[in-house]
Amino acid sequence: MPSVPFANVLSHVAPLFNRLTTVRLREAKCTIGLDVGSASIKAIALGPRKGIGSRPLIGQHLVSLEAGQEADASEAIRAALSALKLPSRSVNVAVSGQWVIMRVVEMPVMKPQEVKQALPFEAQRYLPFNVHDVMLDGVVLGSSGPKKNWVLIVACKKELIERRMDGVKRAGCEPALIDVDALALTNAFQASGSGRREGTRALMNVGSQLTNLVILQGEVPYLVRDIPWGADKLVRGVADHLGIEAAAVGAALVKGELTPDQRSSMELVTQALVDELQLSFDYFENRFGHAPEETFLSGGLGQSAVFLDVLKRHLTQPVTPWTPGRGLTGQFAVAYGLALRTA
Repeated sequence: MPSVPFANVLSHVAPLFNRLTTVRLREAKCTIGLDVGSASIKAIALGPRKGIGSRPLIGQHLVSLEAGQEADASEAIRAALSALKLPSRSVNVAVSGQWVIMRVVEMPVMKPQEVKQALPFEAQRYLPFNVHDVMLDGVVLGSSGPKKNWVLIVACKKELIERRMDGVKRAGCEPALIDVDALALTNAFQASGSGRREGTRALMNVGSQLTNLVILQGEVPYLVRDIPWGADKLVRGVADHLGIEAAAVGAALVKGELTPDQRSSMELVTQALVDELQLSFDYFENRFGHAPEETFLSGGLGQSAVFLDVLKRHLTQPVTPWTPGRGLTGQFAVAYGLALRTA
């Protein structure tokens, strides 16, 4: 996938922010995927492939962030990587959120170099900020008709990438590449074998602040977005509705022991996420002809049986909990997808 040149101050970043939707199949040494979330740090190390099987999991660790650590997670990053007990300090990281814009657009069939040149002009139509303030990448997904292709455009503000790189470096690490959470999730899903089936499926990774949503046709992501809704909004919404402490709601949610009033409030608060999902599903169906046939759920909140039950009763599609591999929970989906990537 082509990269677009940027100002000299970020010239060292450009080689990292490329080939977003491709996992290279060549043999690799140990690679580390580092998922820097708003509530925890997840690190996974994968060893080289042996034979035709999947790459072996050689380490995993999760470090919860204390209050105030969100702004500077370098100590938590250092703790997560130290727990892996590996000599390598080269990590694959990702970005997500409101400063990451992902759009699937129609573009005329062009040569790779022509696509590279056209990306900034096409992207500016969809960006809420100046194209000169972002890192930009794109990949052709497939044909949309005679002489036209679907193209996934991914843009991220340079400031967010610099901040992520700075945090990783202050933890004593070196970023090998920068990806996007939702696309790392896609790579993890495909590598697990679930992504090789035909049909249209949705992936939901529900974290503390964000829900990464990907809709796949076959193996190709035709809709990718981050929804600003997560466990924190759920817990605070229930607490505000009932006039109780958020900590009490969070503890009850972790234990799966919600009172009838808490569960009823959870149904109401979750409706905001369901509405966003349904908008995306309807948009996808109108544009590509098929609504998702099944939804696969991962992420920290995806571990909650109560939340899963609420989603199942809100959505018409089946909702299935999903993990990236044996011995891993759904919390590690993004980190696993990052670890699969080779620079």
